[in-house]
Amino acid sequence: MQATSMLQRQVDTITPNSSAPARETMHEPQAQRRRTEDDKATGGLSLLAMYDEILEENALRHREEERPTKPSTTVQVLGYLSEPPIPRDQDPLHYLASNCARYPDLAIAARTYLSAPPTSVDSERLFSAASDVVDDKRSRILCEKAEMLLFVKMTFAFVKKKMLIPPQ
Repeated sequence: MQATSMLQRQVDTITPNSSAPARETMHEPQAQRRRTEDDKATGGLSLLAMYDEILEENALRHREEERPTKPSTTVQVLGYLSEPPIPRDQDPLHYLASNCARYPDLAIAARTYLSAPPTSVDSERLFSAASDVVDDKRSRILCEKAEMLLFVKMTFAFVKKKMLIPPQ
């Protein structure tokens, strides 16, 4: 029951009085969300653990409401949970995008919570290289010198490959 009511609360907080078509907003990027007390209340459950808990609750058909929710949210959540689950190897975002007319609030909430955080390997690699260049031993290095060292470090492998310099 905790997972179902938590899902209803999260959908309510994300979708303020909206039953507007979610298809137009399905492809817009969502701003990062701050951690809330509800996140801490889940006890650190993983996504699969919460998914399994929702499936167990759905199988038992126990309905208990901790706090009143919007009628449309309750109808959407209960309707979604009454459907047979999709296989774990299928994309839930694709499923909700194709069913966003039936579950507009859930589609918005799913885009927020099921999306992978954006990342850039190149920028992570650059920060890692920067931590090698500027460390405790070289903490007083000037910015210009650090930039030059980073440039040399990051382009050396490329230049070496292009010039076919044999490895040492």
